[in-house]
Amino acid sequence: MPSEVTGGIDVERADGTRTRREEYAEATHDALLDSASDCFMEKGFASTSLDEVARGARVTKGAIYHHFSSKKELFHALLDRQEEVSVATVLAAADEVDDAWDAIVHAFDSFLELVSEPHYQRLCWVEGPSALGFEEWWDCGERYQIGVIRTLLERAAAAGLLAVSDVDMLARVLFGAVVAGVLAMARSEQPRVERGRFRSVMLDVMAGLVRSAPE
Repeated sequence: MPSEVTGGIDVERADGTRTRREEYAEATHDALLDSASDCFMEKGFASTSLDEVARGARVTKGAIYHHFSSKKELFHALLDRQEEVSVATVLAAADEVDDAWDAIVHAFDSFLELVSEPHYQRLCWVEGPSALGFEEWWDCGERYQIGVIRTLLERAAAAGLLAVSDVDMLARVLFGAVVAGVLAMARSEQPRVERGRFRSVMLDVMAGLVRSAPE
């Protein structure tokens, strides 16, 4: 049975549901991430102050420090949220088809759609290296993106399609190629042209790694 509010403080609920305080904290956390996303998109990480993030979320600056120890930690949480959405979206696209090669194509096209979205491209691929430092930014990308690449490669290997035996190293090599391609898009004055070139080359590379060329 849910407990009552005592003295203005939510008491833990016996049925395990969230208290009002927990719901408020989660809403504040999300509002801070949304505000940070808009601020970093507009002004960049370096030029954005925590005061601006707090104003955008309609909270005090102290509320930021309740959830995050620094602007860098706030950015890291924002990047994690973006990457979690990316992983779920790309894997869902791969699951829409039965053929292992088609899964790679569907997943890659879904990824290209994501990285073409201005917020995701700017935050993850442009601001990320300067906000976190190259090594930490690269580690974050490996933690999310290499897992997706490895999953697709393992599916291709299980189908007898993959001609390379070292799936782990291949996933790391392809991750590096993906980073280079996305950065080329992000830095180009004609990102859609670069996107087309990137797609063509990556699919040609992948086609060269399978035992029989896809149609």
